[in-house]
Amino acid sequence: MTLTHKPVGPGSHVFLVDGSSFVFRAYFQSIRQDAKYNYRSDSLPTGAVRLFCTKILQFVREGAAGVTPTHLAIIFDKSENSFRKEIYPEYKAHRSEPPEDLVPQFPLMRAAVRAFGLTPIEQDVYEADDLIATYAAQARAKGADVLIVSADKDLMQLIGPGVTMYDPASGVAGAKGAREERLITEAEVVDYFGVPPGRVVDVQALAGDSTDNVPGARGIGVKTAAQLINEYGDLDTLLEKAGAIKQPKRRETLTDPESVKLIRLSKKLVELVRDVPLETSLDDLGLHQPDAKKLVAFLQAMEFTTITRRVSELYGVDASEVEPDPAFIGAAGWRTRDGAAAEAPAQAPAQAPKTPAPAQAPPVDGLAPSTLAAARKAQALAAKIDRSAYETVMRVERLDQWIADAFAAGVVALDTETTSLDPMSCALVGVSLALEPGRACYIPLQHREGGNGDLFGGADLVPGQIPLAAALDRLKPLFESDAVLKVAQNMKYDLLVLSRHGVDVAPIEDTMLISYALDTGRNNHGLDELAQKHLGHENITFAQVAGSGRSFIGFARVPLDKATEYAAEDADVALRLWRALRARLPAEQKTTVYETLERPMVETLARMERRGITIDRQMLSRLSGEFAQDMARLEADIFEMAGEAFNLGSPKQLGEILFGKMGLPGAKKTATGAWSTSASVLEDLASEGNDFARRILDWRQLSKLKSTYADALPGFVNTETGRVHTCYSLGATTTGRLSSSEPNLQNIPVRNEAGRKIRKAFIASPGHVLISADYSQIELRLLAHIADIPQLKKAFADDIDIHAMTASEMFGVPVKDMPSEVRRRAKAINFGIIYGISAFGLANQLSIPREEASAYIKRYFERFPGIRDYMDATKKIVREKNCVTTIFGRSLHFPRMASANASDRAFYERAAINAPIQGAAADIIRRAMVRMDAALVDAGLSAQMLLQVHDELVFEAPAAEAEATIAVARRIMEQAPLPAVALSVPLKVDARAAQNWDEAH
Repeated sequence: MTLTHKPVGPGSHVFLVDGSSFVFRAYFQSIRQDAKYNYRSDSLPTGAVRLFCTKILQFVREGAAGVTPTHLAIIFDKSENSFRKEIYPEYKAHRSEPPEDLVPQFPLMRAAVRAFGLTPIEQDVYEADDLIATYAAQARAKGADVLIVSADKDLMQLIGPGVTMYDPASGVAGAKGAREERLITEAEVVDYFGVPPGRVVDVQALAGDSTDNVPGARGIGVKTAAQLINEYGDLDTLLEKAGAIKQPKRRETLTDPESVKLIRLSKKLVELVRDVPLETSLDDLGLHQPDAKKLVAFLQAMEFTTITRRVSELYGVDASEVEPDPAFIGAAGWRTRDGAAAEAPAQAPAQAPKTPAPAQAPPVDGLAPSTLAAARKAQALAAKIDRSAYETVMRVERLDQWIADAFAAGVVALDTETTSLDPMSCALVGVSLALEPGRACYIPLQHREGGNGDLFGGADLVPGQIPLAAALDRLKPLFESDAVLKVAQNMKYDLLVLSRHGVDVAPIEDTMLISYALDTGRNNHGLDELAQKHLGHENITFAQVAGSGRSFIGFARVPLDKATEYAAEDADVALRLWRALRARLPAEQKTTVYETLERPMVETLARMERRGITIDRQMLSRLSGEFAQDMARLEADIFEMAGEAFNLGSPKQLGEILFGKMGLPGAKKTATGAWSTSASVLEDLASEGNDFARRILDWRQLSKLKSTYADALPGFVNTETGRVHTCYSLGATTTGRLSSSEPNLQNIPVRNEAGRKIRKAFIASPGHVLISADYSQIELRLLAHIADIPQLKKAFADDIDIHAMTASEMFGVPVKDMPSEVRRRAKAINFGIIYGISAFGLANQLSIPREEASAYIKRYFERFPGIRDYMDATKKIVREKNCVTTIFGRSLHFPRMASANASDRAFYERAAINAPIQGAAADIIRRAMVRMDAALVDAGLSAQMLLQVHDELVFEAPAAEAEATIAVARRIMEQAPLPAVALSVPLKVDARAAQNWDEAH
């Protein structure tokens, strides 16, 4: 390598990069980013190294803040044993261990610096900040300008003439909390500390630093410290004249000998050393031309596709002729994202793996999975979308050509345009196809002129469209061909629409579910959001073409040119997303999750939705009247207790009665200043024996049941089938649970009489019965397995009443003589623990003092210590990785674990504790559902699966097949985890048949 620099002197620009700080910032930026190659194909974590290399390249080639460096140093902390530890052993004692995924990246950071032709600077005894201070002092003495690259406030004491700090952009551009890059000058220091740089040390000595465990002066913060230093000039003068301070507490603190001793100690801890005997001289920091092939070899070994290409172009190297550096291939010493530990490096002791490392996917298209994923992502971002290139297909000959080309391509993306979001009643308006990025078309079928936007408003068909029947006759062989893969966003909708026209689409891929398998919890999975996130493209919205509110015209009346742009874009975007996201599945070891838990559910749920269920409209009408009468009686009681009539549906009026007129405790105000009358507020009052609050809750529940179910359900009856067809949403929850809408059947209460009456209105067809098959205590069973609780596992294995057993363990009461109240308390704790119940919550639920509830929880953890161990371990994992994983490999992400709000973090920790349990339960019932239809057919049964509600499946079967259907359903559900996972506890399914849903449950 050839030197390209001169010794440091006037005109030199010395960059001093706080490498130790930058390592952590790169790591946390990488885990917050939406980029998905933070791991090499062998699961080595490399996300922080990737960002680190990107920044080094920027500094070397472009500099920063408009300045290009002549000299550059990347400076690290060599160890935690600095001289400051010797004078104050507690210094930085509270620092947490680095994240597990970051540990193996430390040596790779230093290797990256060497690959760029630089020397990583680090020395024993001194911290990186001391080395930066010394280099800065020497550079200024030689007339050079200095740029310190860091956001560390401790380095602000160095700012002055010729010395500036530069804070690189932090976070993801446009993300909440992200900061733009900025220069930190003397003005910014004054704004931050309230004093100029020369007095920063004095302020820090007084205020201390909880992060580094610098004690400072008791009760004095940065603001007060700045006021004192500005008033007295410096720390020594302040301490000398502290006896004259008027405020008693400050005077006492600043005159107390022990306190003064700590203040002077603190100054030694925060003041940077500016005369370190440097092992690498300042002149040796001059930039070298790197060995380009060596640099490319390192980057290729790291599988950094984008930066490898950039470096190759910058330095004129043909990367295809450079072999990846073997020193970094197959490196050991990391723990995979799935929890499997490889042989650990010396600085990171290994822990025994609980599960074997997942098998690595073979290379695809000659590339390793992660390399292919990165290449596909780069292609997706680079290829721009041109809506003007889309074709409107109006002739049969052109449609035949598109179909022939689709057969030749082997893959086609499709989308249907309809008159409503209800796939069971909408009319088909058109179909779009995409064969490759940028090549897409729209086939209008039933667009109308004039009318009111639907197909029944007297409007005439737009002339020249291919007739619906003729188009579908041609599309049917393509959509049903096993030789052509069909891709769509939310394919279930398109399956249902086309199935009503006699077209059964298969085989399929769903971009929404690929995204869900990869990024559960990180983002939503709608087409528009995915296009922005992965393609950098903003789709046309439906409202832009079809209008909204009073200007809504419906898609059938959208002009064909606009309709083509919108519809063809959806198919084009879906195909591009499929290419980009599908490659990530093997790279991130989520292929099995997608192919066993997501994709098969599309056809399973489509069949269930198509079948629907019968309701008894007359019964619902009677219930509506009954609920109205009960509500009227409650209203009369409530008005009498309040002493006046008011609008029960008005939170404002209710709040004024509860907390204004009655003066009840527990008053809280909303952001608008009104009294809160939320369910939790009313439940707290009711748990304390307040009958008024209890009656309000009863009235609200009846009102909801009446409006949401008794009155609304008849409106959901399909005019063609005479049945209700709910819509199940995949990819809508963090844990993998399904949700339903139009109508929502997940929220019908089953623990009160009114809710059970609604369920009675769901009935079997004549000659048939409804069968309810429900997992018994599945989440407790999974807790016993996952947390490895011997007592719980034995009780489940012996089919013992788990709540009675828990009560016996906790309270010493024999199971056979168990009082019902004691069992009830144990049941509340068993289920509450799964959801992170607090002593306050348990006290409310059991109507007992909080101290007693706290004692119960403490005793519970004493009897079942494995549960506490599981909770602590899960919290640690989610804090480090912002993610937990189910036993079936589904990753559940909690990106907001990095929130600065402590209550937010506590909430997500509780959610993370429950997520692997609830997520595993969701995975298990999905596995059962996917296998169920085939199992019923193989058994020669005509029973059909109609509904899924949490841990329950509902079937309709001929009465004569009830027992056989129950046997098949129970077998499939209880064996659902196999062969993927063999649970250490048995699953149990309760099932029965009856004429209505309530009696079957």
